[in-house]
Amino acid sequence: MRLRHSRPAVLLGALVLAASGCSAAVSGAAAGASDDAATLRLAETGEYGSLHPLEYPLGITSKLYDGLVAVGADGVLEPGLAVAMPEADATLTSWTVRLREGVTFSDGSEFDAQDVVAAFDAVRDPAVGSWMAADYEMVEQVTAIDPLTVRFDLAYPYAGLPARLTLGIPASEALGGDVVGSPLASEPVGTGPYVLAEWRKGESMTLRAREGWWGGEPQVRTIHLAFVADENARAQRVRSGEVDGAQVSPRIAAQIAGSDGLELVANSSGDFRAISLPVTLPFFADPAVRVAVNLGTDRQAMIDGILAGHGTAVATPFTPAQGDAFEPSAVFAHDPAAAAALLDDAGWAVGPDGVRAKDGVRFAFTLMYFAEDTLRRDVAQAFASDMAPLGIDVALEGVDRRHAVTAMDEKAFVLGGGDMPYDPDAQAYRQLHSDFAVFDEDDAYSNPSGYADPDVDRLLDAARTEPDPAARSALYRELQTVLVANPPLVAVFALEHTYVARGLDDWDGVEHVLEPHEHGVAWGPWFNVQDWTRR
Repeated sequence: MRLRHSRPAVLLGALVLAASGCSAAVSGAAAGASDDAATLRLAETGEYGSLHPLEYPLGITSKLYDGLVAVGADGVLEPGLAVAMPEADATLTSWTVRLREGVTFSDGSEFDAQDVVAAFDAVRDPAVGSWMAADYEMVEQVTAIDPLTVRFDLAYPYAGLPARLTLGIPASEALGGDVVGSPLASEPVGTGPYVLAEWRKGESMTLRAREGWWGGEPQVRTIHLAFVADENARAQRVRSGEVDGAQVSPRIAAQIAGSDGLELVANSSGDFRAISLPVTLPFFADPAVRVAVNLGTDRQAMIDGILAGHGTAVATPFTPAQGDAFEPSAVFAHDPAAAAALLDDAGWAVGPDGVRAKDGVRFAFTLMYFAEDTLRRDVAQAFASDMAPLGIDVALEGVDRRHAVTAMDEKAFVLGGGDMPYDPDAQAYRQLHSDFAVFDEDDAYSNPSGYADPDVDRLLDAARTEPDPAARSALYRELQTVLVANPPLVAVFALEHTYVARGLDDWDGVEHVLEPHEHGVAWGPWFNVQDWTRR
């Protein structure tokens, strides 16, 4: 097994997959694949709901649309449709972007500054209904200075704007109506390296390389995606040679890599898991209790047991993905004795039933997780197990996504975060600032604990407006020390996303990338497939 990562591979025990019937499939499908070396066949984790770039950023839409700024190797932002990175004035309130010349959309129309203006006007327009509208509230006006120059005027200084300019730009003529009803949801018109050739809803999607893409014509000419929600089924399809790769859990990846020409690819990410602690529950109103719950959580045991070692313990929504803005000393030790002492001091005494109580209130609450998500289920179970010896009764509830957002103000939830790890502001502001503390069912994932701390607000506001990178990082590191003293949640770990793939050695240009919360075959070793060249 060859691991495309500096971390050591973690080998587990016996293969859990059914092996019967695989051998014949390997020879037949692999032979078929070799007949078309320019076709990549992948198994995706699930069906896409939309291809509208204002509804579904990053991910598979990155193959169909380009942003002004692109996510490059190792997660470094680089020019996309811009010829250079955006240039800010001294106040960080006016940003100028110069555009590439000669770029066309997949419908043949020319890309220019008016398309950029239309896209950023639309994402901020409440009538369009993009869930990302609040992320662009700092944008006051977008102006086409000339066909190849755009200026963003902001309501306040904002250092993290380049990460927000990864938004995919559709042809302005194709915009119209809201994101749900727009034809772009199923008929993309972008400048990206691929176009949609076929979409068999619920079954598969085929992308074809564009002739005349501004970045050059991709040598991988066809990408076929089969939607396979069941992880074991994905792994079996990869092993059989029916597909060339898939995203799978670390355990499955470690078990099948090394056989049938498969290798394990692990990419670091800003993707974290955490337990929300709604302050509407009487025990979580006390910061000392929230510290105790954090001290009682065995993060390393979860990383070893659930992630097969492919993760890093974290204490806040900040992860090592933030580089200099990450404070490595902001941690919680696993110290159940200290946790129990804090709970005792806070007046939560162990009752005759083994559960703590105070003033007639039992320390018992419900922890929700997505029922179909085995990783979140495992985190929920491990957390409940850690809390039981402390006298905290955690009832688990597998829920669907609709129920989760209706109940997040009164029940804890296993969160997944890290949507935009390419700037600390995008990673943390909505998670922590008191502006998002009032529960809103339509925006339930922003500040899900209802957390408010004036020092945290001050540091978040100062950091987003600080032009000096070093000073900005220092503010974020200070923020993390405040969060450990007054935690908004139980941040557990940042994941490495794991994939299995074959045939990567046939290509030059396969790169690692820092991944957001989202994962799947738009990421992994295939995130820059349009740039690969045949060896």
